[in-house]
Amino acid sequence: MGKRGWNQEPREELGSEKVLGFYGHHPTRPFCEFSNFYWHDFEFTLPEFARRQGFDSVVRCETSEKAIMLTKAALMGDLNTFIEIKASQDPSSTKALGRRVKPFDARLWDDRVQEVAFQVVLQKFASSELLKEKLLSTGDKIIAEAAPNDRIWGIGMDCSDPRLQDPAQWQGQNILGSALMRARTDLRSRADAKATMAEDKRVDPATGDTVTFKELSAAYAKKYKNNEIKDYWEDECKPPVRERKPRVKRAAKEDDAKPEPKAKAKAKAKAEPKAKAKAKAEPNAKAKAAAKSVERDPDEGLAPVKGFPSGKDAGAGALAKLKTFTKCVLAEYVWLDAKQVPRSKTMTMTSRPSKVSDLRVWNYDGSSTEQADGHNSEVLLKPRAIFNDPFRGPPHVLVMADCWNAWDDKPAIGNTRAECAANMTKYKQLDPWFGIEQEYTLMVPGKVGEKATVPLGFNKDGSAPAPQGPYYTSAGFGVAIGRPIADEHYTMCMEAGVKISGINAEVMPGQWEYQIGPCRGVEIGDHMTMARYIMLRVTEKHGVVCSIDPKPAEGDWNGAGCHTNFSTTAMRAKGGYEVIIKVCEAFGKVVKQHIQDYGEDNDKRLTGKHETCDINTFKYGVANRAASIRIPRDAEKDGRGYMEDRRPGANCDPYRVCNRIIITTGECMDQDIVTGGGAKHAAFVFIKPHAVYDKVKDLVKEKLAEHGITIKSEGQIKAETIDKKKLIDVHYGAIAAKAVSMKPSELTVQDKAQKEFETQFGVAWSKVMEEGLVYNAMDAAKKLGIAGDELGEKYDKLKKGETIIKFGGGFYCGKVDDIYVINGFYMSMRGKFTAKGTSIYYYEVEWPADKLAWSDFRGKVLGGTDPATAPGSSLRNIVYSKWEELGLQAQPDTGDNGVHASASPFEALAERCNWLRASIGRDFFGQALLASDIPIKTIRDWSQDPSVEFEGGKKSLFDLLEDLDGTEVLKKVKAIAAANQ
Repeated sequence: MGKRGWNQEPREELGSEKVLGFYGHHPTRPFCEFSNFYWHDFEFTLPEFARRQGFDSVVRCETSEKAIMLTKAALMGDLNTFIEIKASQDPSSTKALGRRVKPFDARLWDDRVQEVAFQVVLQKFASSELLKEKLLSTGDKIIAEAAPNDRIWGIGMDCSDPRLQDPAQWQGQNILGSALMRARTDLRSRADAKATMAEDKRVDPATGDTVTFKELSAAYAKKYKNNEIKDYWEDECKPPVRERKPRVKRAAKEDDAKPEPKAKAKAKAKAEPKAKAKAKAEPNAKAKAAAKSVERDPDEGLAPVKGFPSGKDAGAGALAKLKTFTKCVLAEYVWLDAKQVPRSKTMTMTSRPSKVSDLRVWNYDGSSTEQADGHNSEVLLKPRAIFNDPFRGPPHVLVMADCWNAWDDKPAIGNTRAECAANMTKYKQLDPWFGIEQEYTLMVPGKVGEKATVPLGFNKDGSAPAPQGPYYTSAGFGVAIGRPIADEHYTMCMEAGVKISGINAEVMPGQWEYQIGPCRGVEIGDHMTMARYIMLRVTEKHGVVCSIDPKPAEGDWNGAGCHTNFSTTAMRAKGGYEVIIKVCEAFGKVVKQHIQDYGEDNDKRLTGKHETCDINTFKYGVANRAASIRIPRDAEKDGRGYMEDRRPGANCDPYRVCNRIIITTGECMDQDIVTGGGAKHAAFVFIKPHAVYDKVKDLVKEKLAEHGITIKSEGQIKAETIDKKKLIDVHYGAIAAKAVSMKPSELTVQDKAQKEFETQFGVAWSKVMEEGLVYNAMDAAKKLGIAGDELGEKYDKLKKGETIIKFGGGFYCGKVDDIYVINGFYMSMRGKFTAKGTSIYYYEVEWPADKLAWSDFRGKVLGGTDPATAPGSSLRNIVYSKWEELGLQAQPDTGDNGVHASASPFEALAERCNWLRASIGRDFFGQALLASDIPIKTIRDWSQDPSVEFEGGKKSLFDLLEDLDGTEVLKKVKAIAAANQ
């Protein structure tokens, strides 16, 4: 077979062939976008299994080849090569670097390479609507990389080879083609979910109107961000409650769609107060929508400037092609050195950046800022926030960056922002707000390079002026000393976009204060740092020095502080005063840790005099400026508000201060959240379609009430919705995925299982795959021309060891007629929930954990899986015994056993998120998991019931947590997470 030349083009249009071959990344080549060498800039997040300390977990990649090789280097722990790959932009060079990764574990790479390929391809195509559309346009065709010389990522033959259409004759593994098909399935599912959302109608609590998501977005587009509107839709907007006529009893069938008389009366009773409250709903709803993000969105962006290009900087390559730089933009990068002093330097850019991601990572000589050695001095500047440049004016910008070692990509000396940002993310559900009062003193310059010692306004001979008293918030010559500087700084900050909220003269001559905030999360440090930098630039012009020394002048003068005002959602809400007191008490237990983070030489200021509390004493009080923490009088009066920590010195590092505050507060609140998560049980219960009758509903309510279980919400979910939103498929997790959404080529069948298949069926697994004889259950039903339940009936008749084989947990393959079907039993299970005219009836329930153990809820209230052997007083046994009296058409069995209930508190959370679209961050048990240091991504992954490593083997996550109480679950998940790090 000869090598394929550039002139041998693959087919340019989608024809009737079942295999779509592609090769090469040149723009003239059809489906060039599928190539790993195709140039497309995207942000790549390393798969969780490849993340290591010291390695960037998120990297901008120009090609998928780069993302793959970065993952390879990280997986093998080769940091040096990882850094080289990150710097490389040529895919051929990137590939060559990937081959140099050491040490290289071939077995580990073979185990992970297919998942790596999938993760890379999925992120690449999800990052662009055009790429996504290109991939989805291939329909259900088999995608093959027709690379004649690649038998691993490709098929070992070119597009002109007639064997292309016969996968059985391929000479390679086609890893890339398989990853593309798997990504296509994933993206198609996302598109379906999005389309479903577009068609849904919900009630906007702010207006009371029933709207689609598109209509809601249009209404709030100019006020809120897309992600805020989406969260508002998911969390606050509920499906409309429809008035229905009373149900007329019929002999044969019950009309399960009709509401119960009790429920209807209850709704009617609530209608009037709801209508009265409607007028007040809009501000609250809008406030909720606006309060979604903890951190200032770094991509919030700057407005374009007429006459200048806007967007991503094209770099030196583009600058070299320009005839003149007159339309270029200047970006002043600002960062903190080893001693927290702002430094800056300027870059010429091709465009005015509209968002932080438009900016380039830069570097500087860290040996000159005490952040690196001379022999290895390169330190990286990673942009974090962007401001207008008030000194140069539009279109130029100021860039707030933090510093990272170029050699190991760890935070550089002096980079305290990294830890602060991590903890703000960890405790983002608290929605922390900060406001800092920066006091500073204007000083008369001394000798160059020496510290200034005389405040502006002191006598020329260095003697002190009149005692403090007339200077605070003063006006007039001889008292308001330095106002032009304070005012100019204020104006410059406003022009830059810094969140400066006020200024005032302070108690000592030449001493002023400006306030930054309110800011959310880590942005407080970004805005404080930029405000300090702007002050340094302003004082350059006026020939004075700005000192943030906590005690700039000895004697009977006030020091200079950085009073830090702080609140969380709980403090700002009704009853928040109690939370403020609780946090103050927590602060009192870690005084030493706080003082260490509150600035140098603070002991000279915190003396117990001049409106301070002694540094060795801790106390808090209402309206007490001599306390460590002052609680405003309004907070006590209103029962909610904020607290002011008066201890930070003027020279404090705002990132360290706010980091310490959120750690102490977060740990204090976490304990309450975890305790609360274990104190209450909440389950998802539903009556299965075969048993949805009024008498069964009455029975369920009666039994729940009998055991002290409260119904929070209830309702019907119709088969059409279950089918359209794939609710039952998510409910059954991996079993359903293999039967419905995943193609056989996307499944991994271990070598041992393949040998067992060949022994049982007398044919190699690879052969039946090549011949296209393997189907998932949904496709098999179409192939055989039968309904899903008919396929289920055929599957039920298969015999273990003869016509059906188990490949793994929830993974079966059976021979039906002349084809092989994956998880064919699932279609009949699914059909029971999606049959036209059927529905489930659900109850969202809760009860005190100390009143009823979860095992008793499942064993005694619900009853075992087999209703015939369940306890006589259990729901399942009663439905089984009295099925005719209750109106059922047939006696229940282990499959149709009447009622479902969550098997554990964790499974209950997963079911609420699936069936009721609950939010993990707003759910009480979801919050308890987050407070137990279980990342939200892990919670989502675990909701699919994966196999996890625990106590020496792989086990089902759901099985490990089954029947455990909430407190036990919260302890065990931490152990499971630790075992799977």
